[in-house]
Amino acid sequence: IRPFTGSDNDYEAIARVWNAAFPDEPTNAETRRHHDEHLQKEFLFERLIGEMDGTPVMNAYYGEDEWSHFPGKYRMGIQVVPEYRRMGFGGAAYNYIWDQIKNRDPRPKALTTYAREDDPDSMRFAERRGFKVAQRNQFSKLQVQSFDPAPFAGVLERVDESEVDIRSFRDLMAEDKDAFRKAYEAGWEYLQDVPFPDPIQKMPFEQYMAEIEGPWGMPESWFMAVDQGRYVGMSQLWLIPAQPRQLQTGLTGVARTHRRRGLATALKVRAISGAKEKGFETIRTDNEENNPMYLLNVKLGFKPIPSWLAYKNELGPRG
Repeated sequence: IRPFTGSDNDYEAIARVWNAAFPDEPTNAETRRHHDEHLQKEFLFERLIGEMDGTPVMNAYYGEDEWSHFPGKYRMGIQVVPEYRRMGFGGAAYNYIWDQIKNRDPRPKALTTYAREDDPDSMRFAERRGFKVAQRNQFSKLQVQSFDPAPFAGVLERVDESEVDIRSFRDLMAEDKDAFRKAYEAGWEYLQDVPFPDPIQKMPFEQYMAEIEGPWGMPESWFMAVDQGRYVGMSQLWLIPAQPRQLQTGLTGVARTHRRRGLATALKVRAISGAKEKGFETIRTDNEENNPMYLLNVKLGFKPIPSWLAYKNELGPRG
């Protein structure tokens, strides 16, 4: 196990390891580098690489959780190429990570990680070390070219006849110099009602813009619900650079003042229809398993795929 250097070769290496572990959810070096370069610098974040005879077969990271931070909360992730599992890489990485954080100030109170539910090795690895499931996020996928908007015509008609307009964010960007700031504030409003294992913090606007301008950013495939200039709903689609014909749903949300009017359905139908016109093949999304948004996705034709489990180890006052 050695430190991550930040070189092009090392970013390529961690992408290869991830893709070997999760070939149906590929990444690439460009997206990993962009992610790391735009992390908030005041929070700890480090990567590691495990090699066998000079060949990278494991990547890992650890640090503080900038998205959902409280003093003493740390996060970690370990991926090992499948044919190199049960050789001690994961355990060695975990021991190294624990050695790095156990005496930090603030002392560790919680450690979080993720495992996919069709990966029993990773689930056992976490549970043997005291992690417990904190949240299950149900992932699902839509075959875009098979999507039929006809069953939702009535909802679209009601929304079209209301005072709320469904607008392409591309059009709003051209008309309003504050469009990104408004979308940023609206998104934060909607996120308050999205289930998370722990309370979340607001991303700095500069980091938000770095996300949008990154390799996965595609604001022309966002749709907004607008009521007299106020953004009262949104549905985002993001690129998956390692899968050029696939998309990932970002945030879909509606202001509390405008719920039960069909806006979430109308926004998602418009976004999916736009993706279909552009020739995309699939859209992947995820929802906390009890979130009503999952039921809407099922109605739209999304089918369940293997889900991710959020694990948390409550370490107690002594760590």
